[in-house]
Amino acid sequence: MSYRISPMDREEPFGLGQSAWQRACLPQRLGSCFTDSLSFDDGLAVAYSSFDPQQDLVEAGSFEGERALTVAIALSGRSSSTGMDGQRHDFVCGHSTVATYGSLQGERCYPAKQAIRQLRLTAKAPLLQRYGLEYLLDGEAKGLSAKRLFCAKHSVAIQRLADSLVHLHDTCGGLLDIHTAALGLLAEQIRPLVPSPAPVQRTLSAKDKDVVLAARDILLSQFDRKLTIGYLCAALGTNEFKLKQGFREVFGTSPYRLLTDIRMAKAREWLEAGLPVSSVAYKVGFEHLSSFSAAFEKYYGCTPKSLRQGRAQALSAVRRGAADEAGQGSPGSA
Repeated sequence: MSYRISPMDREEPFGLGQSAWQRACLPQRLGSCFTDSLSFDDGLAVAYSSFDPQQDLVEAGSFEGERALTVAIALSGRSSSTGMDGQRHDFVCGHSTVATYGSLQGERCYPAKQAIRQLRLTAKAPLLQRYGLEYLLDGEAKGLSAKRLFCAKHSVAIQRLADSLVHLHDTCGGLLDIHTAALGLLAEQIRPLVPSPAPVQRTLSAKDKDVVLAARDILLSQFDRKLTIGYLCAALGTNEFKLKQGFREVFGTSPYRLLTDIRMAKAREWLEAGLPVSSVAYKVGFEHLSSFSAAFEKYYGCTPKSLRQGRAQALSAVRRGAADEAGQGSPGSA
């Protein structure tokens, strides 16, 4: 049976140590459930919630105020909200939802026995106006419900930026870093909602495009080597300007950035497969372990060691669960 959260269940928010985060908790008897929030003067607010309820929870809520845009990024678990008009929004791990609202009434549901973690960004009209994005608030939602602009599985870039923001939360990062990370995440998440610019006439010839694709193939096959722009130009008989311009037109990025993406993707794959950090660093072209660790943490928001340990712990938990199930099902377990 679901437990309906009442206003009396919500404790008064309190500061987290020396940081600017404010934490609001539910009683311990309901499980480990809290929301940490942080607001900036420019109209941007960040909230990180972590719910692991012992039973199904239902929370009614209402909001009346200035119109705002929200971005909800589901990091783990699944929850849902239902408006008074019956409109339902599901928040599923690996998916993002972008919506606007000015007034809102409804219920939020948290299923029992699962870890539900979410990031939520709220951008008010002044902030959106500053960046020429006020048109996102155009149009009215029906009744007391939200107007959904986007709901889909989010990209690797969104996941990386979200992980970085969570890392700053967990390590009590500075306000400037948190603000910068939150704005970057907001910009990346609403990018699909921004109208495409007028098409620009391409100047790349078929021959130049072949050279760019050949350079990409070198990055894919030789990412473990010390690759430079000079090396690529010499190998392919082109110049630095043409090569960089070609990468921008074909891939929308630079050769260095593409090489970093390739290296970091392979590094994560090998770390999750259980390879030692030092071995992975060498396999993706880093001479020094410290340089690899710094680059990996900057890219993903966590150290390679912590990622590998987390993966190992998850696999260990799965094996223990399988062993327990096998033991319970054996004839001698009764």
